[in-house]
Amino acid sequence: MAAVNLERVFPKLSPWGPGFERELVDDFTKYAGTGLDIKGYPTHNLAFSALVKGKADIMLATGYNPDLNSTTTPLVKGPVYEQSPASMLHHIRRFELRTPFELCDQDIFIPNHSGLIRIFKNLSEQLACSPNVISGANSNHLEPLLKFNEDKSIRFHLVESGALMPIKPFLHKLRVTDHFGDDLEYRWYTRKDVQGLAQKVEDYWQLITSNGTLDDLREKYFGFIPEEIDFYDVYSLRKNIREKLPLYRKYIIRAAKKYNIDPLLLAAVMYQESHFDPLAKSKTGVRGLMQLTNDTAQLLGLSSRLDPKQAIYGGARYLRFLWNKLDGRDVEGWDRWLFTLAAYNQGLGHVYDAIDIAKYTNRHPGTWRSLKQVFPLLTQTKYHSKTKHGYTRGYEAVDYVDSIRYYYYIMNGLAILPGLEADYLLPLANAR
Repeated sequence: MAAVNLERVFPKLSPWGPGFERELVDDFTKYAGTGLDIKGYPTHNLAFSALVKGKADIMLATGYNPDLNSTTTPLVKGPVYEQSPASMLHHIRRFELRTPFELCDQDIFIPNHSGLIRIFKNLSEQLACSPNVISGANSNHLEPLLKFNEDKSIRFHLVESGALMPIKPFLHKLRVTDHFGDDLEYRWYTRKDVQGLAQKVEDYWQLITSNGTLDDLREKYFGFIPEEIDFYDVYSLRKNIREKLPLYRKYIIRAAKKYNIDPLLLAAVMYQESHFDPLAKSKTGVRGLMQLTNDTAQLLGLSSRLDPKQAIYGGARYLRFLWNKLDGRDVEGWDRWLFTLAAYNQGLGHVYDAIDIAKYTNRHPGTWRSLKQVFPLLTQTKYHSKTKHGYTRGYEAVDYVDSIRYYYYIMNGLAILPGLEADYLLPLANAR
């Protein structure tokens, strides 16, 4: 298989797994009962050329729509599974785009992406001007946008929204200012001369769109990323990582090792709970870095919820306790951790109730996507009256879990990317 080296295909930042598209490919090979050799290319054109020349049987086309009439090689289009527009970004130190005619006489960066180049060519013809296009060496958005995030010399950047989505939280100085052109399509292209392949691909896509696999993967990799990034929130997170996290890092690493938890995930829970404030107190009376109730602290044998070491070890131990209590509930992988976080927020009994409601409403009881839909139903008498533990603020659990997912994702990325935060986060990442 040929694919382009995009973050969502070959992720560097994501802790969730091998990548959204890559998981689809792996799942397809199991379905088809075949092996897999996936090769990354710097541009869509080179990946398409590999398909045409027989170096690949399938091309994963992320936002790339080739002209099949340009080749005599018989190819088959797979179904479109995603569409996204071309987004124009502007640097916050420069004026946003107030009218498209401002693009004239401007330097505009465009990755080496034929779909984006075509969209911009059409736009230039409409404007009757010739902006100066600075083209990247490849189709990847990550490296050049990280560079331009710190460099205000180029005012505008045209990118493909689907590829932008997973890196958007790290581009705190770039903002979407407009969208242009027709939506770019995500689909697979297959060689028609490989017997049975095109039909196998078509059958596979029909299966995963009907059984929830595609939606579950989309939720796993992207479901926590806000439509609009609150960059003040991200700024506060980064500031707290530099100024407060070092005070507790050794406790986080040791507690995470003792209870077999990812240290960055434990840090993300702590940040969601208290913003690394050991004296934090909520309206409901929970206290400390991990916002433990008095009853939970007594259950864990803590003498003080305000002592950072006790709070961190106690919170980690309680998370592992909740995780263990999900044995026999047919919840695996990351879904199990997300169920655990929901239990930390609303109580294990309410998670059990939500699982039962998922079954009652014919949803899969073992995925976070299902629980995300079901938990808010426990605010309604129609549903919570049928449960063992009754009413709970289920919508708060959804927001809580997705917020931790978001902070965890950002911390994982900041541990890898160049920047001040890497010095503070990399020891946690290395301790996994």
